[in-house]
Amino acid sequence: MARKWVLGIAVVLLLGAVGYFWFVLRDKKIPDAYSGPVDKITVANIGQFSIFNLIAKDKGYFEKYGLDATVNEYDAGGTAMAALLSGQADFAIAADFVGVNTIFKNKELRILAAVSDHDVFRLVARKDKGIAGPADLKGKTIGVTRKTAGEFYLGRFLTTNGLSLPDVTMIDLSPAEMVKRIESGEIDAVLTFEPHAYNIGEKMGNAVLTWSAQGDQRALGLVYAANYFVERHPDVVERYLRALLEAERQVREHNDESRAFVARTLNFNDAYMRYIWPKFIFTIDLDQDLLLTMEDQARWAIDNGLTDQTKVPNYLDYIYFAALERLKPAAVTVTH
Repeated sequence: MARKWVLGIAVVLLLGAVGYFWFVLRDKKIPDAYSGPVDKITVANIGQFSIFNLIAKDKGYFEKYGLDATVNEYDAGGTAMAALLSGQADFAIAADFVGVNTIFKNKELRILAAVSDHDVFRLVARKDKGIAGPADLKGKTIGVTRKTAGEFYLGRFLTTNGLSLPDVTMIDLSPAEMVKRIESGEIDAVLTFEPHAYNIGEKMGNAVLTWSAQGDQRALGLVYAANYFVERHPDVVERYLRALLEAERQVREHNDESRAFVARTLNFNDAYMRYIWPKFIFTIDLDQDLLLTMEDQARWAIDNGLTDQTKVPNYLDYIYFAALERLKPAAVTVTH
């Protein structure tokens, strides 16, 4: 009897304790991932080349990590990089070659991670300009955005087809201006990226020929920051990457939803999304191929006179490893 009485008292005490803690904790919220001061950041983005910025903004991932983020869209990597270097942005998205070209002149640039891997550069040519194949580009006028990946892929495309940059006349144009000029017939061809090449093809139809300009080489979209910013605000850099990693997980786990969101946000139609989505790999990493790609691009830039430098930089000096190594160590395969 005494044993039952003791057991009964124990049960009552246990239920009382549970009730007490439920009452005390019922209005408590799960602590946020970050509880410090909010920092303002500005990101120079390029639409589809870093959908993680768009998703992080939409889903509240920036806010989750204490970032009041402004995401501004730019038409190309060169203009996004210019915003970063002029202090108009804290982070910028641009292709690997934009970083190669910038580092020749500015030793303060830092690479934080790759955020996309893609095959989107195309050479589009007007048939009525006497162009039936790549060899016919000799002597033609080609629109391209100079000092960007477009110029690199134009050079590689010409070399692959037995030509070189001196065999053509390059006109330095923005992507939007290229579309206008080739449609009006002012230039013979353009080397540009999607969706511009796709839109030209949709409007001009059989009047143009389109070739992939990348061959078997993938292009990388990278996120950059200035060294002084990284050194002064390593915590902000890490929180920014945390937000992007949340967006990466969102794309991985909810691919269809993410694709629909990108289509709405960037005003892409269903036909274009079916065409372009498989051409992207959306992942955040620092892969060994990044180093090899940038070294190859640097040698090309030196050989083609795009810089007065004669030595390929050691790009290990321009990669900020610490944040991604802490957050996603398996994604860092660059030997360093």
